[in-house]
Amino acid sequence: MNHHDEQPLLEVNGLSKSYQDFQLKDVNFELPAGTIMGFLGRNGAGKSTTMKAIMDLIKQDDGDIRILGMAMPEEEVAVKEQVGYVGDTPLLNNAWTMERTLNFARHFYLNWNQEAVEQNLERFEIPRDKKISELSKGMKVKASLILAMAHQPKLLLLDEPTSGLDPVVRTEVLELLLDFVQDESRGVLFSSHITSDVEKIADWITVIDDGRVFFSEDKESLMDRYRRIVIPGKGGTETMDTPLLFNCQRAMGSYIGYTDCYDEFQKIVAGDWYSERLTLEELFVLLTGWKEE
Repeated sequence: MNHHDEQPLLEVNGLSKSYQDFQLKDVNFELPAGTIMGFLGRNGAGKSTTMKAIMDLIKQDDGDIRILGMAMPEEEVAVKEQVGYVGDTPLLNNAWTMERTLNFARHFYLNWNQEAVEQNLERFEIPRDKKISELSKGMKVKASLILAMAHQPKLLLLDEPTSGLDPVVRTEVLELLLDFVQDESRGVLFSSHITSDVEKIADWITVIDDGRVFFSEDKESLMDRYRRIVIPGKGGTETMDTPLLFNCQRAMGSYIGYTDCYDEFQKIVAGDWYSERLTLEELFVLLTGWKEE
């Protein structure tokens, strides 16, 4: 899938925001159409701040945000017709039933798809006549998602949608997102600190730590580029003496280092070594922990 000729669904350029104890610094990334982007970061890394700034729930200090080419917040009304958002505080009123919630929400949108809503309520066995407060946490999350998707948005922005859910519900939520992007013109940005969820369904990874984006690229090329390099036995110090490796150390009688340009490393480093692929979690820990030296 080559989406680069098309306009990105979401463009974030130079987004910055300062609080007393936290700074979002020059955040840049683009979300291509047909993509699920995992927005990965530890708690407090800046995920929610970024999401809220995109939705214009907080005013950024600097930066340019475009959704389907439209500038936020100038074209907010048109933009919000195209975006479904589930924030860290659910949009659901606890005292209302699902039925009443949906009837209320549908007045705000031009493109409400009642048929899809019905199908999803059935699929997830969400009762219409129970108060939201009586639903389990998993039901509430699924209800929020159904609500966010009801007006057929092009872009879903989800802040930690799977956090605190049991594995079965998490899988259901992830499947719902995969269904959503079957339509190649749509995309999902979902933030998480659960690397396994991101690894399962995201085809694009953006990692943020301490208010800064480390990288944003498609998962395949990312997982190809980073490798653990192992040089068995006592030797290897001269092999290790290359700028292509970082975080080198002796371990288990071998010499171990990491490279973020495996292709190049393969071409120029001779000698006795082998490489191991990293899981997304290992990569995440390596990068966010690495700079704390």
